Amino acid sequence: MIQMPPDFESSTQAIPLRVARAIDLAPFVGTELAPGRWRSVTQDEVNRFVALTGDRNWVHTDAERAKRELNGGMTIVPGQMLLALVPALLQEAYVVAGAAQSRAAALRAVRFRYPVRPGDGFRLQARLTLVQQRPRFVQVDASCDLELNSGQRVLTSQRTDVFFG
Repeated sequence: MIQMPPDFESSTQAIPLRVARAIDLAPFVGTELAPGRWRSVTQDEVNRFVALTGDRNWVHTDAERAKRELNGGMTIVPGQMLLALVPALLQEAYVVAGAAQSRAAALRAVRFRYPVRPGDGFRLQARLTLVQQRPRFVQVDASCDLELNSGQRVLTSQRTDVFFG
């Protein structure tokens, strides 16, 4: 379960942009979509993710060593875990109600810019960069940034999704 930080206010949650067909997103290219709600992950979630992926880097799980050796004195959320959360967070920015199916087609320019610690509040800032009809699907590209509640960008990426039907 993903937790919200204690300072979260439900009144700040935006309603996602909702369209019937992916091509209906075209007028919103270049538009900054409403940010998603604030989220955080717990150390237990990090431990389960690390166990699943086999990541043996102590910076993610050894809280005692992190207290002694890391700036901030806490473990670090794996970047791959943050990247894995982007699809769900992107659904808080926009929803294509009438798509028969969709698929992630590409991730580009992924940059982990700043460490995230368990309990840190973060949210997705997304901007549509391309919506184009292709012969069998609609391609939707988005710039996706995770930001901390301090405003620091922690993850930046370019994502391509394709929508069928």
